[in-house]
Amino acid sequence: MTNLMMNFQEGARLLAEGGLNLLAVFDCADLPRVAAQMMSDNGVPAAEYGRLVLVGHGGRRMWEALQERGMETPDPVDHYSMMLARQFITDYLDDAPHLWLYPDSEYLIPLQQLGEAAGWSYPSPLGSGISPVFGVWFAYRAAFLIDADLPLVFEEPGPSPCDSCLDKPCIHTCPVGAVQQGAFDVGGCARHRLSGGSPCADRCLARMACPYFPEHRYSLEQIRYHYGRSLETLRAWYGVDEA
Repeated sequence: MTNLMMNFQEGARLLAEGGLNLLAVFDCADLPRVAAQMMSDNGVPAAEYGRLVLVGHGGRRMWEALQERGMETPDPVDHYSMMLARQFITDYLDDAPHLWLYPDSEYLIPLQQLGEAAGWSYPSPLGSGISPVFGVWFAYRAAFLIDADLPLVFEEPGPSPCDSCLDKPCIHTCPVGAVQQGAFDVGGCARHRLSGGSPCADRCLARMACPYFPEHRYSLEQIRYHYGRSLETLRAWYGVDEA
C-alpha cells in the first residue's frame, strides 16, 4: 500500500470520527454527465484537476462533535466542516493543489446529483434526497477539486426506502400539501414557513414523519438550528421581516 493510500485512509477516519462519515471521490475526467454539464455551465474548472471530493455527514455524530468543540462562530456548521476538510487536505493529502467548491465558494455545484452518483441518496417527495443508510437525516458538508491521484470512492447503492414506503406519511403530514409524489412545491412550503405562527418555522413536520432510520434522526436542537438558518435565508429572499 502506498503512502498516499495509507494517508488517505487515515484522513478518512479523521473525518468519520468527527462526524463527516460520508466520503466520495470522483474522477474529474469521468463525472456523471448531468453533473459535469451543470458544473461546466457554472464555470467550474473540473478539467484542471484530477479528482472531485465530496464530504457529507449522516446521523448525529457531526452535531455531537460540534457541541464538544463549542459553537462560537457565526456559521459553526460550515466552519467546522471546512476546518476538518482542510485538515484532511493539509495533513493527509500533502496539501495538494485544490479548489474549494462548497461551502463558502463562488461556484454553484449540483450536490444532489453528485450524491446520487456516489450512491448516497435517491430523490424523495421532500425535494431532498433520502439515503438507504441514514434516511432523510444526512447532508452535504464540503466539496473540493484536488490535483492528486486519490482512489475513487463511492457507495454501492442500496434500495431507496421510498420504494417500500406504502403510507407515504411525509406527503400526508405536510400541512399545506407542498410534499407531493414526483414534485415539491418550494413556493408553497416557503410561504407557509414565513406565515405567522407556522408550525414549520423551525422544523419540517413532513421530514420528521419519515419512518425510516429513526435512530439517525437529528436532535430537536439540531433540527431547530438548521431550520432556523434556512428561515433566515427565506426571510432575506422574500424580504420578510421577523415577526
